[in-house]
Amino acid sequence: MSGMDDHLTQAEAELGVPDALFQVSPGWYRTKLAVGLGLVVTGLATNVGWWILGQGNVNHLFIHMLIWPPAVGIALLVHMYRQRGLYVLVYPTGLLRLRRGEVDSFPWPHVSQIRLKTQRAEQAEVERDLDGNPVACWIPVEAPSIQVWTAWLTIARSDGIEAHFGPALANFDSLVETIQRKTFPALWAEAWGRFRSGRMVAFGDLEVHLLGMHHGGKILRWADMKELTIAQGRLTVKQTGRWLPWAVLKDISEVPNPHILFALVSQARALAAHLAAGFIHGEEDSGRKNHEEE
Repeated sequence: MSGMDDHLTQAEAELGVPDALFQVSPGWYRTKLAVGLGLVVTGLATNVGWWILGQGNVNHLFIHMLIWPPAVGIALLVHMYRQRGLYVLVYPTGLLRLRRGEVDSFPWPHVSQIRLKTQRAEQAEVERDLDGNPVACWIPVEAPSIQVWTAWLTIARSDGIEAHFGPALANFDSLVETIQRKTFPALWAEAWGRFRSGRMVAFGDLEVHLLGMHHGGKILRWADMKELTIAQGRLTVKQTGRWLPWAVLKDISEVPNPHILFALVSQARALAAHLAAGFIHGEEDSGRKNHEEE
C-alpha cells in the first residue's frame, strides 16, 4: 500500500491536486468480500449436503440454488480482486489510473472510445449552449450492490491501452458521469463533423446518417424514430406508431461511445424536425402567394 501512496503523492506533486479522486472504499471492500466468501461457502456446503449427504438426484428447480450462490460469490470475489488498490485521479487534461504499482494516463483528446455497461437508462442527460448545441452528454448509471459485473465502464486510448472501472470504486456513478462529460467534446466534434458532411457514423452494428439510422439492412427515418432506451442491459430503438421495437442490441456494452450516439440521435431528430417545419412553412407561404396572385 505504501507504494501506491508514493505514486499518489508523486502524481499530486507533479500535476497538482486532482479535480476528483476515486478509490475503493475500505468498508465497501470488506463488506463485499465477506458477502462473496459467504456465498461461496454457503454454496459449497449446500452442494456437499445435496450430492454427498442428501438425495443427489437432479432437481431442475433446486439445481439453480446449487449453482448460483457459489457462481455469484466467485464472480464478486474476482471483481474485488481486480479492483483492489485502485486509484483514479481526474484532471482537467485527463485521467490517471494508479493500480498496484502501475500508472496509466488517459489524456482526454487521446481517448478513442468508451464502453459502458448498465442495466437501465430511459434517456441520456444532455447539456446545451445558448444556441442549442450539445456541450456535454452522459448516460446515468446506478451501481449494483451485489451483481457488480452488470455495471462497468472501459476507457480506451487511440493506441489501444484500456482501463476498466467497476462499482467497487466509491461514487462509481459520479466517475462514469465525469468520464462521459470529459470525453464528450473531442468525440462529439469528430462524430458531428462526419454526420454533417453526409458520411456514416458507426456505433457497432448501428449506423447514423443524415437520412436516419441504419441497422441490419434497414433504415429508420428520423421523423419515424420514437426514442432510444436501455433496459435489462439492451439498447432498444423504438419506432413511432409501432408496438415492437425497430431494433434491439442485446448488450449496450457492444456500442462504442453510447453517450455520443444518444447526443447525435437527439441532435439529428431536432435537425430533421426543424427542416420539416421549415419545408411546411415554405409550402404554406408559397401557396398563400399563389392564391394572392390569382
